[in-house]
Amino acid sequence: MPAPICALPEQQEIVRLLDEQFTVIAQNEREIDAALKRSEAPRQSILKKAFSGQLVPQRSHQRSRQRSRQRVPRPNPRRTQSRHLQSQAETQPDIDCY
Repeated sequence: MPAPICALPEQQEIVRLLDEQFTVIAQNEREIDAALKRSEAPRQSILKKAFSGQLVPQRSHQRSRQRSRQRVPRPNPRRTQSRHLQSQAETQPDIDCY
């Protein structure tokens, strides 16, 4: 089965367009590589500070954690169970079977 072939000027135009796109792609790759290299040092510095506890003052962090524990009420297991039973009773339809 013969395959159709474009005329030579059309083939040359296709090659020219593809070359332009490959040039743009190569430029984008170079820019991305450069940006990644520039971001590596700050990222390493942030990770080092995070793991050594230098990003957040320890005392204020511990105090805020203690305050959040005080503000959150702990659920009462009896109350939770009675609410669960009550919600089950509300969702079950009344059906009389004989």
